[in-house]
Amino acid sequence: MIQTSYESGPGWDPLEGALTGAGGSTTGPGRATRERILDAAERLFAEYGFAGTSHRQITAEAGVNLAAVNYHFGSKEELFLHVVQRRLKPVNERRLEMLEEAEQQPGGARLEDVARAFVEPVVEARHAEDEFGVLPKLMARVVGEPGGWAERLLPVVFAGVAARFLAALERALPEAKREDLLWGLVFSAGVLSHYLLLGDLVRRAAGGAAGEEDTEATVERMVRYITAGLKAQRPAAAAKREAAGRKGSGGRKRR
Repeated sequence: MIQTSYESGPGWDPLEGALTGAGGSTTGPGRATRERILDAAERLFAEYGFAGTSHRQITAEAGVNLAAVNYHFGSKEELFLHVVQRRLKPVNERRLEMLEEAEQQPGGARLEDVARAFVEPVVEARHAEDEFGVLPKLMARVVGEPGGWAERLLPVVFAGVAARFLAALERALPEAKREDLLWGLVFSAGVLSHYLLLGDLVRRAAGGAAGEEDTEATVERMVRYITAGLKAQRPAAAAKREAAGRKGSGGRKRR
């Protein structure tokens, strides 16, 4: 069963998700076989997609038999879910670490801090790969692959993380409605998705080389864009008060 609520339930680990399956051994030779299957499946799913990858390809790439795949994962569907979850778990861990660090600062996490914690780990993970890295290809498969994978998988992988970031946004923008902030979080995820899928294309169109822009510059671009979008979710009166405050202070911003 796959959990689909954006509220993490009691005893549910938002970093582990709610995937079930055969499971198999997680120690010794069994763990090594499991990781080999995941490595092989990740390369194949990223290159050919879920529908375009067969059990035969996976077993040949991993050097195992079909029984091993079924023992550890139960089905190709469960294997695909585990592949994506494994790739994104370190990103989500880093997101929560950054958010917690920001919340420990005097006055709590500013909106810019929340946006940075949301995007920076993704950019770091992308820049750690080469131009033809697995992460953008895999996410393209999740978003574009027939079969409703985004609807099935993203709540599992992001439910707990989304709940934490939504709570942080509510504290940073107390005048905004919860529903508006949730939409803002969805739109922010869309910015990240397009960065993964089209970032190198945009740099080429602008006359640069793929992967040329550094992590900090990319993060700051997205933080500015996402922060402005999230602020726009507030009632008009709140936006007017902020504008008046900037005018009264000579346009100086808090750093």
